[in-house]
Amino acid sequence: MPAATSPVPATRPTVGPVQIREVPTGQRDVYEKFVSTHPAGNMLQSWAWGELRARQNWRPIRLLARDGRGRVCGAASVLCRDLPVGGSILYLPRGPVLDFYDDRTLDAMTGALRRLGERHRAVLCKIDPYVTPPATGLARALAVRGFVVGHRRGHFQGMQPRFNVIVPLEGGEEAVLARFHQKTRYNIRLAAKRGVEVHRGTRADLPAFHRLLMITCARNGFSERALSYFEQLWDALAEGGHIELYQARLGSRLLAAAVLFLYGHKAVYAYGASGNEDREVMAPYALQWAMIRHAVASGCRSYDMTGVPARRSDGAPGYGLWRFKRGFWPEVSEFLGERDLPLQPSLYRVWNLVEPAYWGGQVWMRRTMRTLRQERPRRAAERGGTG
Repeated sequence: MPAATSPVPATRPTVGPVQIREVPTGQRDVYEKFVSTHPAGNMLQSWAWGELRARQNWRPIRLLARDGRGRVCGAASVLCRDLPVGGSILYLPRGPVLDFYDDRTLDAMTGALRRLGERHRAVLCKIDPYVTPPATGLARALAVRGFVVGHRRGHFQGMQPRFNVIVPLEGGEEAVLARFHQKTRYNIRLAAKRGVEVHRGTRADLPAFHRLLMITCARNGFSERALSYFEQLWDALAEGGHIELYQARLGSRLLAAAVLFLYGHKAVYAYGASGNEDREVMAPYALQWAMIRHAVASGCRSYDMTGVPARRSDGAPGYGLWRFKRGFWPEVSEFLGERDLPLQPSLYRVWNLVEPAYWGGQVWMRRTMRTLRQERPRRAAERGGTG
């Protein structure tokens, strides 16, 4: 078996001093070219993702690093969010994008983040790079620059999962299929034999996907997303060809659906949903295989099935999710995890106490607003019916 595709960037020493500047809109293509082709690049650091988050109470700030010869050697999409009590937090989802073993670039990026934090009165800057640390000094290199281990929350240990199943796509379809577990290959063939068909959907199919997603969230206890979120997601990513919706049907019945991200040489299984009916026909297996085939045909080098729980023993929360994903690739990529750069130490200590409540409140607010939106038509109809 080939080794799983590693997101750890290759070392390319910089030359001369590294300068970091904010990226104007006119240099969007320069920023995207670097991030989309870098081994540590990720959709969540793309320009389009920043535009999406701008609609959700975040302010995106893009940074680009150049060495003494003008070569781009680092990038970051920094999301800034104001706090209710004043100040802000800075967050780099799956960023920054750079060679973390290049001291010049890492020093320059750390300095730029500190200056950005001062300007926005930030309590902290949270990074979560798309790198899997080998047994070298990466964690230590960040520690000596002031980064500390962030708060680990939930079964996935962060705002983004810390443990992902990343399927390597070397060798083409047949080679990829041959590396699956025997039972997974059997279930893919069974789905086809039972008549499951997989098709690509459009924006108009998002409501049906969302209804299925609500069933999945209720069944597994996952946090929910409103339909409007997926509509915004589609509008932000579709123009660049970065998003696909796949649907698995048995006749006219929608059994499973998923959102796929395509960015650079990476494909990411971002959101998946399946119903409670006809589970014996194995529609999710057909769905995954169709998306993997599309990723191979698109020239992707890896297929990221995203998160699995930190604890993967039988009976642990989320074990069923791990059991499903490990049939496509049994190895788990462990990312570095969140690192915080405290910018106001006294307030950062307070933040560590209230952070779980803050993010929990965000989830509660989303659910409450969604419930109110759903209840409003019913209550209006009741008022109309009673005169």
